[in-house]
Amino acid sequence: MQLLQQSSDPLPALRGWHPGEQAVQAIIRLSEHVPITAIVDRLPEQHRIFHTSRLHFLPVTTLDQQGRPWASILCSNDGMPDFISSPTDALLIIKARLWPGDPIIRNCSQIHDGKPLFSGIGVEVSTRRRNKFSGYISNISLKDMDIDLTVVVTQALGLCPKYISIRSIMPFHGASPRLIYERFSLEDGERLPDDVIAFIHAADTAFLSTSYVAAKEDEDIHPSRVGTNHRGGRPGFVRVRPSDGKTLVLPNYAGNRVMNSLGNIHVTPVAGVVFPSLSTGSILYVTGKAETLYGASARAVMPDMNIISTIYVTGFFFVENAIPLRETRPAERSPYSPPVCYLAEEKPPSVSFADITLSLIKTRVLNDTLITLTFESSRPVEIHPSQNCVLELSEFLRKRSHTLLDWEEDESTVNDDCVRTWTVSVIPTQDAPCILSITMRAIKGGLVTPILNQLARSVDPQMTGEYIDVADLKVCARLRGVGGNIPVPEPLAAGDGGRRLLWIAGGIGITPFLSLTRYVAHLAARGFGVWDVTLVLSTREPDVILNLIQEAFINMPSNKVDSCQSPPDLTFSIHVYSSMQFQLSESFPQFVTLVHHKGRLDDSGILFGSVDAKFREPHICGPLPFVLNAMKSLRAAGVDPERVKRERFTY
Repeated sequence: MQLLQQSSDPLPALRGWHPGEQAVQAIIRLSEHVPITAIVDRLPEQHRIFHTSRLHFLPVTTLDQQGRPWASILCSNDGMPDFISSPTDALLIIKARLWPGDPIIRNCSQIHDGKPLFSGIGVEVSTRRRNKFSGYISNISLKDMDIDLTVVVTQALGLCPKYISIRSIMPFHGASPRLIYERFSLEDGERLPDDVIAFIHAADTAFLSTSYVAAKEDEDIHPSRVGTNHRGGRPGFVRVRPSDGKTLVLPNYAGNRVMNSLGNIHVTPVAGVVFPSLSTGSILYVTGKAETLYGASARAVMPDMNIISTIYVTGFFFVENAIPLRETRPAERSPYSPPVCYLAEEKPPSVSFADITLSLIKTRVLNDTLITLTFESSRPVEIHPSQNCVLELSEFLRKRSHTLLDWEEDESTVNDDCVRTWTVSVIPTQDAPCILSITMRAIKGGLVTPILNQLARSVDPQMTGEYIDVADLKVCARLRGVGGNIPVPEPLAAGDGGRRLLWIAGGIGITPFLSLTRYVAHLAARGFGVWDVTLVLSTREPDVILNLIQEAFINMPSNKVDSCQSPPDLTFSIHVYSSMQFQLSESFPQFVTLVHHKGRLDDSGILFGSVDAKFREPHICGPLPFVLNAMKSLRAAGVDPERVKRERFTY
């Protein structure tokens, strides 16, 4: 890997959301889930390492002379991840091999001066890691099919991984590009060829390119830019309207809710999409007039979606066997991807995907904002420690909740898809393969969690902390899928060094570590592996969170934990950062030590140095500001950021 020039920390890149983003956020009535300060003015070190060493391909956006955005896929001539360099934190140099039919050839060959806008999104398909950037091209060299681009980065942002399918890919040396269709302009009466429509309906991955052209009065505060974003789902998630054979319909699945792409389209109604196939190497480029529909207008086109974007195609290119990469096995579908939504003018297939149904059987109120819900699934479901589940609660929110509770929907709920993700705090077991529990916080200003909290408190108004049987309420949810980025550690014997784990949790970010604690404690109690766990916890409600951790030990195989039965090969240290006073519980087993630190975890790295963080396996879960601060502290303690596994709550 190349040595990267060190730099100061990035600063916020923008002074606010541009008028289109503000308009869409107002239409949807959603609070900001990612602060504007998350968009920074240069590439963080992690992004530079990521772009220069992890990417086999790079989706990018350029504009043609008509101002239409086109998305392209750039990669090296041999498919290896060595075609991008970053001499400074504001520069990316891309050396790529193109093929006939890529619209970037025409777009870049017509650039003669100025600062042509440019953007890209790096996606590591084997891990779902993703980071995007935008800026402008400062230098272009185009010789035959080789292109060298120097890109000045003015904005960088990490993105939501929810709909990315995991793939294993490798270079493919048999690529032989063949341009099948080359239609820079498409007349109004023309349709897309049937084989192109079939290609779109088979795709599970697309990259969307958009453009924001600033009004003259906004240029200084909100400068023009282009954007590249990932769109993914189950094969066929993008539909083509049969009535005209050229209008693409993209469902808008809930992500981090920044609304960059929809905001761009709101102001500048054009968009492009590239569909790459990593199984055949074929690639389809389209561009056209774009529009986003909301509420009833969206449902009239795609009945199951409240927000859709349409692209009326005005140009397209299709190239076979172009991409010098191939997947080595079938893709692993993202657990967040919902069933395909068909158009009102289509006839859906007679057999559709059947999701698992979860029935709510118990509730438990932990405090004013925290509750635990226990569900029973309609059939056994495999969930690993630390994983999360994706639930669709539209039936409960739209119908059943109004029978059970006194509340009214307003305009803010109309476009909500009622799909939420929560970590499973108690996973199904061999003895109870259909039972799982979720611990969640009611989010102020949210829709789903306050209603669930209200439901739990309605059956336990005294907040006793006991489990209450609610099976008779007949509350159900659909399980969309299961996922999670924190790995499950396998046991290692003392001769192999054992496992030295470092878990870092911010607030409700403790939930994946609850199931991991049960997992480690059960293995240790049965004599599997040697375990040394350090948990660093930052919380405003230490009594409640520590009680949940303690319960994870109570349910060990012995059914009881005391000094006689403490596993000999398990040590467990908990460092609690809290401004709240609390009693250090005496009910923890002897192998657990508790240390109270007043205030917040700082970024000095002193604590992480004292617990030998460099020699542990670090995992973080919590809200974005906490994760960023913890990462600073880990770096200060000498921990390689690339070793840190992270989950954060940005969607």
